[in-house]
Amino acid sequence: MAVKLVYRYLRGYTLDPGFSTQLDTMKFNQTTYRVLWEDLNRPENAGPTGEYFEVIDIDPPSNCYYEPVNLDSVEVLSQNGLTPSEGNPQFHQQFVYTIAMKTLEYFEQSLGRKLIWNSRIVKDAQGNPVKGKNGRPIESYVQRIRLYPHAFRAANAYYTTDKKAILFGYFKAAQQIQGANFPNGAVFACLSPDIVSHEVTHALLDSIHPRFIENTNPDVPAFHEAFADIIALLQRFTINELVINQFSKSDGSLDKFTYLGELATQFGNAMAHGRGALRSAIGGNDKDGNWKRSKPDPTLYQTRTEAHELGSVLVSTFFDALIKIYNFKTQDLIRIATNGSGVLPQGVLQLDLATRLAQEVCEIAQHLMKVAIRALDYCPPVDITFGEYLRALVTADIDFAPGDDNNYRIALIDAFRSWGIFPDHVNTFSEESLRWCTPDNFGPLDRNSLGKMASFLRDKVRTLANLADRKEIYTQSKVIQAAFHDFLVGKPQKNQSNMPSAILSGPELESLLPKLGLSTTVIGYKELDGIKLKQERESGMLPIEIHKIRPAYRLGRDGMILEQVIVTITQSTTILIETGRVDLKTGTPLVDRMKFRGGCTIVFNMAEDFKVNYLVTKNIASQDRFTKQLAYQQGKDDAALSFSDSMYDDDNGFSTINFANLHFH
Repeated sequence: MAVKLVYRYLRGYTLDPGFSTQLDTMKFNQTTYRVLWEDLNRPENAGPTGEYFEVIDIDPPSNCYYEPVNLDSVEVLSQNGLTPSEGNPQFHQQFVYTIAMKTLEYFEQSLGRKLIWNSRIVKDAQGNPVKGKNGRPIESYVQRIRLYPHAFRAANAYYTTDKKAILFGYFKAAQQIQGANFPNGAVFACLSPDIVSHEVTHALLDSIHPRFIENTNPDVPAFHEAFADIIALLQRFTINELVINQFSKSDGSLDKFTYLGELATQFGNAMAHGRGALRSAIGGNDKDGNWKRSKPDPTLYQTRTEAHELGSVLVSTFFDALIKIYNFKTQDLIRIATNGSGVLPQGVLQLDLATRLAQEVCEIAQHLMKVAIRALDYCPPVDITFGEYLRALVTADIDFAPGDDNNYRIALIDAFRSWGIFPDHVNTFSEESLRWCTPDNFGPLDRNSLGKMASFLRDKVRTLANLADRKEIYTQSKVIQAAFHDFLVGKPQKNQSNMPSAILSGPELESLLPKLGLSTTVIGYKELDGIKLKQERESGMLPIEIHKIRPAYRLGRDGMILEQVIVTITQSTTILIETGRVDLKTGTPLVDRMKFRGGCTIVFNMAEDFKVNYLVTKNIASQDRFTKQLAYQQGKDDAALSFSDSMYDDDNGFSTINFANLHFH
């Protein structure tokens, strides 16, 4: 009987390659990653190709192609992968595959389901979207994200939404010596685990929340950047030997400088301006070059607008919470180690104590990473804000661990308060108020509608939950989403004898949809500072889209399995904005087009007969939110945006996030 293989062991860097040429860091800069085993294909000219990723090592700037690594060869398997090397392209292929797979593993474990990549819009030879019979662009299933380790020569790396690929650059380091960089030496983005994890997280977030790529308020691009940084940095705490080493040198304190909070140090040092780590979550150097812990500044969230700068506020907030929890959980260990004084002596920390402290912080970081990822299922489907992410974090943690013995939620709330991040529409800044819930204004008619909704989904979702093949999950999900859409808008479906009772009636729609953040009619929005507005659609129900219907099976900290179904619904309207300009050829007045969306995330509990546990809404009828988006996208806010076409055919008027520009350092 053949033995079922579970893991593949592959060597790689823990930080950046440059740390392997320094005596004080070389010992902990290499580790062996444990990656879930999968059978790898070997398409022509492609590197490791599995269920989710395909590595393609074509180097256009050098006009060459690198021989693919065979991770199934005896030579590679017998030594736990190729030896880490900056000069070996085959190792580069191995490393991007390794970190991509580890990042994916954390997401699937946290979400309790298989990840389906965001679908591709089918386009014709001219690059225009191909439309189906319903007038909407045709989407195709994406089996794998492509990883290009040597895609271009530049100090950059980015995820491209249209190509469904992650492109890593390489460049020549600056001439001046900064940190441990090698002047004029080659620096490869694909060899930084932080950068690889960061870019893969962008692709994963885009697949979970495809509308988060639409730049509707300053928090949206900042959240994409911050979330990717948070996941990359928290992965540091999964490598015990690295944490033990850093703790032994910092007296077990996260208030002192360690590499645990520094992102892509070698990459940053190699830049012409030589700024050190690209970003730091815990502190930085002052004007005199002395490292200091960042102190919470509640004004920064209100004044920063650039995506990385605003995102750094959320990253710092998150790591403040981690430090608060760590200090709370380890104060007894410190008292025991210091005979009650609570003050550790200066110098290298005793190994046993460093190991125990590292064990605690690793456990905290891994819990926070699970909650950070799981919270995505409790976010609104559009127009995310940092305050709403806090509510999602609190709700996710309550589901994950109802008894908050170690005060994780209090630490998160305290950290967000310290950095001046507050959600709208809550009466008190408490755990009870921050937790999402269902509206208390649901009457008998609405509850009956929710019951119909649950009955409609029950058997379909349980069938979907039993599927193992990702393409089949994608295909069946699309079928269920189309049927649920017709149910929701009261459209009869073919080949069903019980249709009169299977759809929502007119009165049910009129009552329920506004409570889901949707509208049954066209909405008249007020103009802003004399800007002339006109609805593109003048009557009828605004188009509704069912984004996701996905079952999830998650294990809580108390060992209980949580069976849920996540449903995301959006609705959109297009606003025509007079520009005062005319087409020089035709004399036709020119208009800008702005897409405004609303919608909701509904969390059903399968174990309680599909009871609605949470309803998270973004009201499409909100004049306040409409005014803010209009001001932001018309440049009347602190950050001006220009209108451009989106990857979605119906999204003209959205300024979408361009990751290539966002990451150009």
